[in-house]
Amino acid sequence: MWFLIAALVVVACWLVFYLLPDLIFHHLQVGAFAGSRSEPRFGLTFDDGPGPDTEQIVEQLKAANVQATFFMISERAGSHPELVRRMAGDGHEIALHMRRHVSAFLLWPWQSFREIGRALDDLEALTGQRPRFFRPPWGHVNLGTWLAIRRYHLIPVFWNIAPDDWRADRRPEWISHYVVQLAQPGTVVVLHDAGGPRQRTADALLPMVSGLRSVGLEPGPVGAMTLDRSFLRRAWTWWELRFTRGWDIETIPNSEGGEPYLRIGRIRYQGHPVMLANGQTLTPGAPFGEIHFGNPALSQFSGRASSGLRALHGVMRALVDLANWIEEHPDFRTVEAVGGVTLLDAAHTIEKLGFQRVPVHGWTKWSMWFYLTILMAVYHKDGWKTLKRFRDLRPVMVLMDRENFLGKYAKPASPRKKQR
Repeated sequence: MWFLIAALVVVACWLVFYLLPDLIFHHLQVGAFAGSRSEPRFGLTFDDGPGPDTEQIVEQLKAANVQATFFMISERAGSHPELVRRMAGDGHEIALHMRRHVSAFLLWPWQSFREIGRALDDLEALTGQRPRFFRPPWGHVNLGTWLAIRRYHLIPVFWNIAPDDWRADRRPEWISHYVVQLAQPGTVVVLHDAGGPRQRTADALLPMVSGLRSVGLEPGPVGAMTLDRSFLRRAWTWWELRFTRGWDIETIPNSEGGEPYLRIGRIRYQGHPVMLANGQTLTPGAPFGEIHFGNPALSQFSGRASSGLRALHGVMRALVDLANWIEEHPDFRTVEAVGGVTLLDAAHTIEKLGFQRVPVHGWTKWSMWFYLTILMAVYHKDGWKTLKRFRDLRPVMVLMDRENFLGKYAKPASPRKKQR
């Protein structure tokens, strides 16, 4: 009997001290920082340093004219005081990782509380500024971690994108492509400047920054981003990143600068057979380029008529970029058609761009209506107030065969406008 009671007490303590805090504050990220989706900013962060490769990473960032947030181990920072002070002087944001690189699951709650307090004092003594942002090792949180966050008025920062750059099989080009593919306004990437060889991370930085800027995002420290308090948009970001990676969707850079309007994924066509304008029949299983609207098009199409007109002009320019992109990427040279399902009021206008409209029936129709209605509500300036408007819309598929699409839109894109 006493053994059972003791076991129940142990389980209860484990739930209260470890499991529930980690579930709520790490996995659900209640109270954690989330960047605004309305600004083209991207959080560039590094963990575990400083270390032997930190200086090289800082030099790469300097070459790219970028600052970042460094979540530091205070014991390691104490071994590189001049480097830490120089990083702070160069505009990099010094944040707290921990005093030692140890999981909160391996510490008693009061140990975590004490470690965080001592680490804050150590970093403040080095830089003259007390860190505002905190990310625990591996993101692990126990009750003491949460109490320390409250006591010291810290802002916990986790991540949306983790390329696992610490793995030996992660090549620089893979790291760069992974980050750029998933990057969206307000998202945060976690990279590492210590804890092992980080040459691959350093080599990935310049192409990564270039790629981020090509899709209209400016990387920088977390402190330069605006907080988004909407839990719905946080949840939607979580889903959208997994959707993007799972379906291998690529963002099409905007040749005129700014945020991209279109994205595309290579899939197998799943609809009914359709006779295309070139005389061929698009059959189920055929290679197909599925077009998705990016954030600017969604927010503008779903707003006022004047905004929708601007978005339409943006899409017309983006179709040129898309056609050129398809010609340059071997994986898309075999697609038989391009298109996608839309719920927009402008579906009839899109048809005038050369796309043919195909009705959507059955389960696909209603599942896509539900999905697209939520999507538009998330991005519309009035949010859920727009549901009444969208409930009367019906999904349609717009298609164009590859031959006609490239013939109509593949041409030299406008030179990128110079950034001021």
